[in-house]
Amino acid sequence: MDINEHPTVKRLHVREIGEDSKTKDIPKLQVEWLRQLAMESGADDAGLIDIDLPALDPQRSEILKHYPWTKTLLSFVVRLSREPIRSPARSVANLEFHCTGDQVDEVSRRIVLRLEASGIRAVNPAMGFPMEMYQFPHGGAWVVSHKPIAVAAGLGHMGIHRNVIHPKFGNFILLGTVLVESEVTAHDTPLDYNPCLECRLCVSACPVGAIAPDGGFNFSACFTHNYREFMGGFTDWVEQVADSKDAMDYRKRISGPETAAMWQSLSHRANYKSAYCMAVCPAGEEVIGPYLADRKAHLQNVVKPLQDKPEPVYVITGSDAEMFARRKWKNKTVKHVGNALRPRTIPGLLASMPLIFQPNQSRGLNATYHFSFTGEEKQEATIIIRDRILHIQEGLVGTADLHVTADTRTWLGFLAQERNLVWALARRKIRLKGSPQLLIAFGKCFPSAGVRHKATEILPQTSTLRREPVLYQQNDAATGKIKWHGTLAVVEIIETAREVKTFRLVNPTGGKIPFQYLPGQFLTLDIEPYGIPTRRSYTIASTPTWRDRIEITVKREEHGLVSGWLHDELRPGDSIKLLAPNGTFIFTGDDAPSIVLIGGGVGITPLMSVVRYLIDSQWPGDIHLLLSFRALGDYLFREEADSLQTHNPNLKVTVTLSSPGEDSWSGPIGRIDKAFLERTIPHIIDQRIHLCGPPPMMATVKTALSELGVPKAQIKTEAFGTIKRNPTAAPARTGTIVGCVQFQRSQINSPIFEGTTILDLADEEDVYIENACRSGPAAYVV
Repeated sequence: MDINEHPTVKRLHVREIGEDSKTKDIPKLQVEWLRQLAMESGADDAGLIDIDLPALDPQRSEILKHYPWTKTLLSFVVRLSREPIRSPARSVANLEFHCTGDQVDEVSRRIVLRLEASGIRAVNPAMGFPMEMYQFPHGGAWVVSHKPIAVAAGLGHMGIHRNVIHPKFGNFILLGTVLVESEVTAHDTPLDYNPCLECRLCVSACPVGAIAPDGGFNFSACFTHNYREFMGGFTDWVEQVADSKDAMDYRKRISGPETAAMWQSLSHRANYKSAYCMAVCPAGEEVIGPYLADRKAHLQNVVKPLQDKPEPVYVITGSDAEMFARRKWKNKTVKHVGNALRPRTIPGLLASMPLIFQPNQSRGLNATYHFSFTGEEKQEATIIIRDRILHIQEGLVGTADLHVTADTRTWLGFLAQERNLVWALARRKIRLKGSPQLLIAFGKCFPSAGVRHKATEILPQTSTLRREPVLYQQNDAATGKIKWHGTLAVVEIIETAREVKTFRLVNPTGGKIPFQYLPGQFLTLDIEPYGIPTRRSYTIASTPTWRDRIEITVKREEHGLVSGWLHDELRPGDSIKLLAPNGTFIFTGDDAPSIVLIGGGVGITPLMSVVRYLIDSQWPGDIHLLLSFRALGDYLFREEADSLQTHNPNLKVTVTLSSPGEDSWSGPIGRIDKAFLERTIPHIIDQRIHLCGPPPMMATVKTALSELGVPKAQIKTEAFGTIKRNPTAAPARTGTIVGCVQFQRSQINSPIFEGTTILDLADEEDVYIENACRSGPAAYVV
């Protein structure tokens, strides 16, 4: 049949009689008519922009790829009801989100139908979902990005929380966009002010710290928690189902309420876990009144109920979000999950890195990385991490601290935890030029989003790597074996010297310290700095004769996880868990008639415990205290040492400064060496000697003592600190992999390099291992 003879075609030709359809142009639309059409269709406000507006540069090509005829974009808003969004019952809030979202889609559909009836082509992308999921996670899953369109159309500005704030309705809006074939007679322009009050209530309400006070935004943190039932969170849940051995194993991974939530998301709709940033925002002419009238009431009635709500907080292991949540919330449960943000291509990898970069995990790292990818995708890139800021450049730029050459498929598989790093290095699928430690430091800045869950119960503020505290038992001072694990209270923090603080601890219930110890022993802190289960040992500076308190003196190390946390986060009134004292670097006066105590820097702490004890016990023997510091500002316990020497003729304190600079110093200058010891200590060959300080200082002094003929049996030492700390420094290790360590309880496998201690490797993998010391030649892999 000739198509021109079809009844439909004939009817069309009848309508076109008298019209020159070949030369008919699409007319410009009157802007007020189109805006009124939007309002009549159910929008609460609307604006129009041209497709060629510079604000659309990031998404114009994607829009025109699907709809090349687009000339105008109509942006509109539909109001949300405020009280449901503010409700701590998030089912109520989500119902409002879903119902208003449906309304947005219906409004845009009505607009398109009216335009179509007028002979104008138009299309209405979804308000939210469905999206083009085949492009998830590293392509534009949405057809249009509504927020920048709304801002360009004068419907508001982005607040610090990354939501559009309408000048009248505040952030209690949802956005829609209609793509229109016709041009319009005029266009709207952005607001000349930002309705955001910068009150930062959104910062205080966010469960995962995704919103920074300075305006920074952690996309990964927000995506992992708030969208737990969407996209990547759902993918992670499916993988947990697949990985579970049986029903019991599944229940250890996923709680009953979480399973019910996933059922609800499948049978009804996926729910947002928080969106608290929208709930607490007081901006907007129709919203701000009650906040201005009584800000305290707003905090009490709107913000605090969301902060106080017990709920799970979903985070990636080792992320800034985990560190934030563990530090801030006592009433919320931190749970490790994945979010499926796993790149499938090298361009996708580079594009995703700013989204998953964790600034706080990069603290102290200043390095340049060169990446040369080979195989299926050949590409070179330079990645610079400096001052907690990420920079990505094409090609190899500047001088690299570490150059990584990697087969594309192997590298992407390694990131997805589908390939083993040891295997890849052994087969030269991945090659390193530079310190392997830098690769580990790099990895901490981009914690894995593909890691499998460990079998763990969901309990507030607990970790699978921790044990329950035991009931009080007195510590056996004779054997040093630990029989007590409990909590003390921080009562005072004292600035002892430059970058050194003394922490005074007491029994939280009052009375005596609930254990005994000997002078020179150490305490082991059992803590979670920034959410990382950690144990660190610090020698005790106080004397056992002080039964009402105990003190540790800690120097801030440049890259010290625990020392930095103690200095920056611990406050008087806080509680701290610890193991009762242990260690054999002790002196009570029973083993020798006199004692020589030699200390360097913060290594003075166990020696001060001995000095204080001997003086309080009125020990009759001679006490020689030899100390070395870099400068006068580093001299710990200076006033007390001077006072003790003045009032106790048996105590002789000799101090030398290695670099006094402009300090007013009349004492010895230099380091403790053979000559210094000869002129300071009479009959040194007969003395009992205790030595504590940094490894280089101890090595020098031990050599000098040997040359002076002091028997080894008379010398007791205590290594102070560990060798490894700065991830950017060139380590002692050779870069040669000598094996693979499996941590059985945590089911973590990791390559180990020559020159690495097992404890350092455990630290890098966030695994706790029982230990009594953290340094010494026996700990190293050779």
